[in-house]
Amino acid sequence: MKTEKSIFEKIITGIAILLSGFYSFFGLAEFYKIGIKKETEFYPFGGEGPVPYYYSTAELYSYVNLTYGIAFGILLGIGFWSLRKNKISGFIIFELTILLIMLHIYHGWAE
Repeated sequence: MKTEKSIFEKIITGIAILLSGFYSFFGLAEFYKIGIKKETEFYPFGGEGPVPYYYSTAELYSYVNLTYGIAFGILLGIGFWSLRKNKISGFIIFELTILLIMLHIYHGWAE
């Protein structure tokens, strides 16, 4: 059984939870707006200009956002579970969150 988390580790876990929640919310909100409601008039779909490859179609864009929304949502759930049960270190949750954010940024640079 793990000992009680330090205040610093709780703060790090809280930051990871906030970041995961932010990215999850906006990923799922984009999926809802583009994939379900079909509000695409302000988006440059069709690959025109300096945009990532997943802007080629609205469907692909919405699926990419759904994937990231679910991935960050899973990290959000793991972060809350970790905060309550003390099973996983808060530093590991934070590192996974930062790693997924970096992957998300790098994926946006792909053409």
